[in-house]
Amino acid sequence: MSEPGSAPLHLGEFREVYHRVYREPPYHEDTADADGFARQLAGHAALPGFAVATVRDGATLTGFAYGVHRGAGWWHPRAAAPAPRWLRRLPLFYVYELAVVREARGRGHGRLLLDRLLADRSEPYAVLAASGKAPARDMYRRWGWTEAGRLTGPPHGVDLLVLPLPQQHRPDRRGETG
Repeated sequence: MSEPGSAPLHLGEFREVYHRVYREPPYHEDTADADGFARQLAGHAALPGFAVATVRDGATLTGFAYGVHRGAGWWHPRAAAPAPRWLRRLPLFYVYELAVVREARGRGHGRLLLDRLLADRSEPYAVLAASGKAPARDMYRRWGWTEAGRLTGPPHGVDLLVLPLPQQHRPDRRGETG
């Protein structure tokens, strides 16, 4: 895993993995979408609290997950409703992408990537968006992610899922008032 400044991101290889994964059903994204992803990743990488985890086959990137710290009160701008009351005053870690190329799937890479990405986070919860049409949606549910909202479409049928993060990783908050 890396934080900003610890290792340069090679946007081209992340774009390629993204394109290989998201051109498949149910997404059917094209090269323009992959280019947009690369621009988004570059912007997110410059934000405080950015983190990325990768998996490689030799020197070739075969999967990644990345996310960004979001302050208290942040909620997805395309959410169909406000954040659940219990999340509204808390900082979150938003997982923007988890992508593993087809040839590397079924080997536990997705779980490893998320575990690495979420390890030692100080935020109490992680949030991600998952299409109800994607096999990953069921995978997230098996790993303990629960529904906290929905996005407005298109695409339609995208849920916001939340996962409580282990308390032992949070800084000591004694003396704070709410």
